[in-house]
Amino acid sequence: MIPVPSVHYRALAEIPLRIVVEQVLAASGRTLLAVGGGYLSGYTDEIRQRLAHEGIGVLPRDDRAVLTLILLFSVAIPRASGTALPEQLWTQGTPVPRDQLKGCQASDVVLTSALQRLTHADLVRRTRTGYVLGHQFLRLTPAVGAELFEQLILLADPDSALAESIRRRRARPTVPTATALDHEVHDRS
Repeated sequence: MIPVPSVHYRALAEIPLRIVVEQVLAASGRTLLAVGGGYLSGYTDEIRQRLAHEGIGVLPRDDRAVLTLILLFSVAIPRASGTALPEQLWTQGTPVPRDQLKGCQASDVVLTSALQRLTHADLVRRTRTGYVLGHQFLRLTPAVGAELFEQLILLADPDSALAESIRRRRARPTVPTATALDHEVHDRS
């Protein structure tokens, strides 16, 4: 069952035990995510960045293009038009009929192959009326979800004030965070 309801597992229902679960997950580069009244685990942002940097789990270009279309039609446009709430789960978007995807520049063969791979990876899910995002999107950390939505704004409305605000914020130099090494006492006398 996705996500796992905390009432079914004592380790998730009781805070001291849940902290232990979080520590075990952290030791393997994963984090516990509260999603829709239950819990899932996902990669930490640092591990996700490292995997992507090494090319692990990066989708082929055609699959990324089809997934982006489903993300736009299923989540981004409904949210921008007010027909979907911002706090709505990624997987609860508006189903995108296959015919709506045929208008893209990909051939029917490429579209069919991409949809099969994306469905197999649970990145999209087929419903009676079309495709929605799959359960893997529930494994995104809040930071990654926000970053993804900003990317959609930059793609869909690049000349908007919001897009300009995102570009300005991203262009600012980041302040390095303090690490344990910054706080070491350097007493080598």
